[in-house]
Amino acid sequence: MPDDKIKREIEDILNKLDDFVPEESATEKLRNRSSGVAASVLRTILAPFTRISIQQVMLAALVVMVVGFLALRIHPLYGRYVLIAGVILFLTSFALSFFSRSSDPPQPPSGEKRWRGEPINLSEPSLPDRIKAWVKSLRRPRY
Repeated sequence: MPDDKIKREIEDILNKLDDFVPEESATEKLRNRSSGVAASVLRTILAPFTRISIQQVMLAALVVMVVGFLALRIHPLYGRYVLIAGVILFLTSFALSFFSRSSDPPQPPSGEKRWRGEPINLSEPSLPDRIKAWVKSLRRPRY
């Protein structure tokens, strides 16, 4: 009857394990689901902005500053606010350019083949290059 004893011990261990893991309350389940939904909605909203580089933001800030400067002549109050917004945007993007995570070296275009970091030139030499090489080989003394 050692098999019965082993089965009882396994059942006791499983029962203790069920008591050990507490059940989630309904509020915790709802909170977990809602946070997942909120994260996916936020990710969907912010997805188009992830392709904007800091250089593009800096360029847009310069355009906003020029528009603000020109708007000062038309409506000074709004022009001042647009100019201040452009300056703040430019300074923020400039500061972010120093702290950005993209410190990796730029990757080569996908169509360019590289070996050990150098581009591979698979094209044959042009006709003038072949003629130059042939003339140089004629000048060399033969032994």
